[in-house]
Amino acid sequence: MYETLQEMGVTDIGLIDRYTLRQEGDEDILKIYFRRRKGELLSRSIKFRHGRSTKVIPVNSGRGEYKEISEISPTMLKAARELDQIVRRDASISDVKERILSDIDHLEKVVERKLEQLRADVRLLDK
Repeated sequence: MYETLQEMGVTDIGLIDRYTLRQEGDEDILKIYFRRRKGELLSRSIKFRHGRSTKVIPVNSGRGEYKEISEISPTMLKAARELDQIVRRDASISDVKERILSDIDHLEKVVERKLEQLRADVRLLDK
């Protein structure tokens, strides 16, 4: 899994926090940010530069006019897809965790109210 990232030399896939992908001239720059490990002062990041592929396309059919365009490299595109999966997975895990904690809080309140009601009923029976 995550073959492209592994081919690029990314080994700490579980520590990936976020990434940026931008175009600078005729290059695409991918920067991957990692979560800080225990004992590290700064978070770590690595940067990859890939040249953009260029191709010539006809602009106006029949007149022989052409325009040169550039596209993101297939490697960068695959890496971005893999990073999206990693970042989204982490986000969905935190969403689930947040929902579970909210459910626990709600359940605690419901149980607390029910216990108060039962204790009040017992006190009424003692009178």
